[in-house]
Amino acid sequence: MIKPYFLILALVVVSFTATAKDNRQQFATYGLGGESCAVYSSARAAGGERELQVRQWLAGYITAFNLIVADTYDIFGSTDYDGMIEWLDDRCSKYPRANLTNTVARFTEITHSYRKQYMPQK
Repeated sequence: MIKPYFLILALVVVSFTATAKDNRQQFATYGLGGESCAVYSSARAAGGERELQVRQWLAGYITAFNLIVADTYDIFGSTDYDGMIEWLDDRCSKYPRANLTNTVARFTEITHSYRKQYMPQK
């Protein structure tokens, strides 16, 4: 079942695509994305409900990215969700003070050229 906040996140992201950043490339960040990598790492270590919240936020971010970025069916390309989690675990251990949204955005920048641009044929 899709949680209502996934739908809300997608609608908010889609409705503001024209003004994604200001002229200095700055943007407001809300919710879990405004937290630091240290908060992400702590949630991963604790497990349970907090980790589930972080994982759901990440899934919503990636889904919204796939929705709004042109020529993108799946940003994961040759990796997958678990590959992203491993990358985030490593990155956040190196940069614990980094903003989570910016860290996930960096992941998408790296994987963008490897993305799947079309739905795979069955």
